[in-house]
Amino acid sequence: MGIDFSSNISTDDNLCRSFFLSAMKFGDKVAYKADGGTGKSYSYRDALDIVSRFGAGLKDKCRGETEIGLLSENRPEWPISYLSILNSGKTVVPIDANLKPTEKKNIIDSARLKTVIVSDSQKDTISDISSDLKLILISDDSENSWHNYFQSPKEQIKIPADKTAALIYTSGTTGNPKAVMLTHSNLLHNLNSIGSCCQCGESDIFLSVLPLHHTLECTCGFLTPFYCGAQVVFARSLKSKEIVEDIKRSQATMMIGVPLLFEKMYDSIARKIKAAPLVRRILFKILFGLSWLGWKFGLRLGHGLFKSMREKAGLSTIRIFVSGGAPLPKKIAVFFYLIGFTLLEGYGLTETSPVLTANRLDDIKFGSVGRAVPGVEVRINKPDRDGIGEIIARGGNITPGYKDNPQATAELIRDGWLYTGDLGKLKNGYLYITGRAKNLIVSAAGKNIYPEEIEEHLFASPYILEAVVFGRKKLNKQGEDVLAVIVPDLDQIALDFSINADSPDMTELKKVMNKIVAEVNNSMSGYKRINSFEIQLEELEKTSTKKVKRFVYE
Repeated sequence: MGIDFSSNISTDDNLCRSFFLSAMKFGDKVAYKADGGTGKSYSYRDALDIVSRFGAGLKDKCRGETEIGLLSENRPEWPISYLSILNSGKTVVPIDANLKPTEKKNIIDSARLKTVIVSDSQKDTISDISSDLKLILISDDSENSWHNYFQSPKEQIKIPADKTAALIYTSGTTGNPKAVMLTHSNLLHNLNSIGSCCQCGESDIFLSVLPLHHTLECTCGFLTPFYCGAQVVFARSLKSKEIVEDIKRSQATMMIGVPLLFEKMYDSIARKIKAAPLVRRILFKILFGLSWLGWKFGLRLGHGLFKSMREKAGLSTIRIFVSGGAPLPKKIAVFFYLIGFTLLEGYGLTETSPVLTANRLDDIKFGSVGRAVPGVEVRINKPDRDGIGEIIARGGNITPGYKDNPQATAELIRDGWLYTGDLGKLKNGYLYITGRAKNLIVSAAGKNIYPEEIEEHLFASPYILEAVVFGRKKLNKQGEDVLAVIVPDLDQIALDFSINADSPDMTELKKVMNKIVAEVNNSMSGYKRINSFEIQLEELEKTSTKKVKRFVYE
C-alpha cells in the first residue's frame, strides 16, 4: 500500500501550494544533504523560507520574464531554486550541466532566456555564451548571490493548474530543439499516480544520482520525496565506488538509476564472485539456486540468504532500487531480486511527466515494465500478429505539447492519445518494451528485427560489457544487414583466455569475440543473425542520462 499524498496534493492546485503544505507538515526534518551526506543540509523549514523569499525576489526583479533558466550540478540548491522559480509565477527551464557550450546556447536562445540561475562551476561557461544574460549564483559570497534577491513575500500568488511549470528541452544538439511543456497539473497527476503505487514515506532516505534536469529524477527523486517527507542526499558522482560509499554513509533506503548503473553494479558483484575461492563460488551457486526455487513458489528467500553479502557490500540499508530511462536487461532484474534487493522497473517519457507504467513491490514481472499507474491508460496501436505495435497513452500527466511547435505536437498527440514512438506488447495488463520504432531493422524477407532484443542476447555473455546493434541498407539488395559495435569485458576475458587486459592483441581478441558472437547468433532465429561487428575498447558514447547515442554508430 503506497503512502497517501492526498492531504498534500490536489491536481486542481499547483506545485507551490502543495509544497508549502508539505514543508509546514515536516518542519525541522532534514530535506536535503549535499556531498553524499557530508555537505550542507537544509530542513523542510529552511527550504520553505528560501522558496518564499527567493520567489518573491524573482517575481519583483524579473518582471516581464516568463521563463528562468536553471543550470547547476546536483546539489540542494537546485530543487530549492526550481521551487523558487515556480513560486515567482514563472516557468523553470532546467539545462543539462553536461551539455557543450553550443548546446546550452541553443536552449538559452530557443527559450529566449534573460535570467539563468547557475552554480559557480557553470558561471564561466554561461558568461562566455552570452554577455547579455543576467546570472544569479546559488552561492553565499558572490556579488550576484541569490541572497541579493531574497525579499519578504507580500502575498502568495495564484498559479492556475494548467500553467506550464517546466520547459524540458529534449535535445540540445540542433539549432531547433523541442521544448516539452509540463504543467503544474501534469506533474501533480503523476505524483498522485506514483504515490498510490510506491511505498515511500518520511523514514526513507533517497540517494539522488541521476541529473536533476532529467524528468525521471526531477519527478521521482526530488518531487516525490518532498511530498512524502523523505530526505534526499545528493551523491558525489556517478562512480560506482563513490555511490556505494554514499549509500553506506547516508544509510540510503532508495535510489533511482538507469540500466547502465545497475549493469555496472552487477558486473562488479559478478567479477568478485568469479574471483572468489572455489568453496565460496559453490556456496553462492547453491544459495542462488535456492533463492530461484523459492521465487517459483512465491517465497522471497534471497533477502535472508544473502544478507551478509549485502552488508559487506555496504548496501544493506537499501529497500528499493528503481530503474528507468531505458530497458533493463531481464538478467539484471532477476539477479538483484534473487540476492535480496527489490529492483523495480518502470517506463515513461519526458512528455508524460514521466511515469506511465511501473512494477509494484508485490507485483513484479521480470522483463516487463509493469502495469499502467493509476490515472493512466496504455494501449498498443495497430499490433502485428505477435501483438507488437506502437505504445500509446493518455492521462492527466500527458504534456499539452511542444512549445511553439504545432507540427511536432500534432504528430505526438492524436485524438487525445500520445504516440510514444516505442514498440511493445501488452500481456495480461503488463507492458513489455520491444524497441524503438525508428530503430527497427527490416530483413530482406520483410521480417521485423528489434535491435534491443539482440543486444539483450549479447549482454547475457559475461565477456561483453556494452553493445549497440543497428541496421544498414544492403548494397543494391533488399533489406538491411544487422551490425553491432561491441565493448568487450577485457578483465573477464583475461581470466579465461590468454589475452592481456591492459594491452590486448587485437587479432586474438577478434578471434575470441567471433566465437562469442557465433554463440549469440546460434541462440536466435537465423534472420536475426549479426552479419558483422566492430570491437571498441572504450565505452560507448552516451548522453548525460547514460543512454547510448545510437546515431553515432549507425
